[in-house]
Amino acid sequence: MPVSTASNCLTRVMVDGDHDIEVAQLQSVMHRIQDALCHVPVTQREYIANALLNLAVARMLREDGAIHTAGILARLGSVVSEGRSAPPPEGAIDLTRLHG
Repeated sequence: MPVSTASNCLTRVMVDGDHDIEVAQLQSVMHRIQDALCHVPVTQREYIANALLNLAVARMLREDGAIHTAGILARLGSVVSEGRSAPPPEGAIDLTRLHG
């Protein structure tokens, strides 16, 4: 599957389970979102990242609850604050191994 890259983006989070299927599905969804975002008016593009983050956090809260969501976001915050570089689309950040 061809993969495009986006600079300065955390592209993926791996969790327990069948990683190959998860990553393939996630890559497919990421490509669909990127294709759809091409049609967002220029005046609204600066809001894309915040809108996607809000949608993701709201869904995580709904499906996983506040404690689990807070743990994931804390570990992700740790990655961002430490200035680690974003993974390439073929790679991933494994938040299960980070201490946050």
